[in-house]
Amino acid sequence: MSTVTLTELAQMLKMDVILVRDILTEKPGLNVERATMDLVFNTARKVGYDFKKLKIGKRMNLRKEVIEDILKAIEEHPKWKRKEIVAYLNSAQDMVERVHKRAFAEEFTD
Repeated sequence: MSTVTLTELAQMLKMDVILVRDILTEKPGLNVERATMDLVFNTARKVGYDFKKLKIGKRMNLRKEVIEDILKAIEEHPKWKRKEIVAYLNSAQDMVERVHKRAFAEEFTD
């Protein structure tokens, strides 16, 4: 079976290629109905889209590590109130963005 490209997948779905990519990478803040997301993922699997092209594994590992770090920090600071937790989360988010821009620089160029 030949590998289906992102562009071909978007054409099959009659959707914009950027939207399809954003759905497959689970772009934060994306406002898409669950049914649309399911359609994209199910179609991609059905036609043999190679998810490795999107570096999903690396992203998921990064997310997992960040969540683990957050949980560890919160557990180490049991007296933190909401304000301190939110400050820590904002700090962690800034770090993720910096790492993401370095690790996936090609996604941030026009």
